[in-house]
Amino acid sequence: MLSFSQYIKQECLKIGFDDCAISKATSLPIEKESYKKWIAKAYHGKMKYLENNLDMRFNPDLLLPGTKSIVSVILNYYPKEKLTIDNNYRIAKYAYGQDYHFVIKEMLQRVAENCQQKYGDFQYRAFTDSAPIPDRLWAKKGGLGWTGKNTLLINKVSGSFFLIGHLFIDWELEADRRTQEDLCLDCDKCLKACPTNALFEPYQMDATKCLSYQSIENKSAEKDIPPKKFRNWIFGCDICQDVCPFNKNPIPTTIDAFQPHPQLLHLHKEDWQQMKPMDFGEIFRDTPVKRAGYKGLKQNVSWVKDS
Repeated sequence: MLSFSQYIKQECLKIGFDDCAISKATSLPIEKESYKKWIAKAYHGKMKYLENNLDMRFNPDLLLPGTKSIVSVILNYYPKEKLTIDNNYRIAKYAYGQDYHFVIKEMLQRVAENCQQKYGDFQYRAFTDSAPIPDRLWAKKGGLGWTGKNTLLINKVSGSFFLIGHLFIDWELEADRRTQEDLCLDCDKCLKACPTNALFEPYQMDATKCLSYQSIENKSAEKDIPPKKFRNWIFGCDICQDVCPFNKNPIPTTIDAFQPHPQLLHLHKEDWQQMKPMDFGEIFRDTPVKRAGYKGLKQNVSWVKDS
């Protein structure tokens, strides 16, 4: 009979996750101090929520009392078809399909329920970028990748076009001992490709200069970055991922929920510029782009349209 640790990994893979790792739940004091220094430099800009719950962010027991193990998973979201670049605006690939928060959380809950049926009741919580959790840190601790010079988690096999989720569990599971060494080495393609110098040095990001921040978090119609620097990105940005050697031959996701709405693939600049609220609601229903809202997306289009 499989152990609980073996079984939960098996279930994660069976349900569609690309990889899974288990870490022992501990507090992260060193990482907490590093994060506080980043916040102190105001690299998070207007994302004031990142200042909150510092103790909870780096102590799993404060999120789920009694947490002993953290199961981390990654899920490929790279689309089978990409938006055309010619005469078009661009949105980050993770935003093509349904909102990953719902997709991953539902998958994790199914895994937990299957485990409860086999091993009995236990307390758990499922997370995916939905609570004060250092997602990449826990995935890295489990051996699912290394922190790249673009600050993203990179996996030797899967690259970086994946999402991260976690199950906090109050059972003691067998922790993984694997690690992935930093293979960025002397490569600096992501730093050179960033049009705004948000990646001002290896492994460091000033989020206020990132196009993702400017097109999503900065709600003002007047952006802090000149229109020509946006390079037609109106929601998020994939530049530092697109140039990464570990994303050279990405494998498309098998998750149907992440495939784009058919109409999205046929949009051109004039369609974005003339888009009506009804069109926005139809194309972007239940997608991450809903976060920007119709007004926010139109603001972004107006800002970059003449660049």
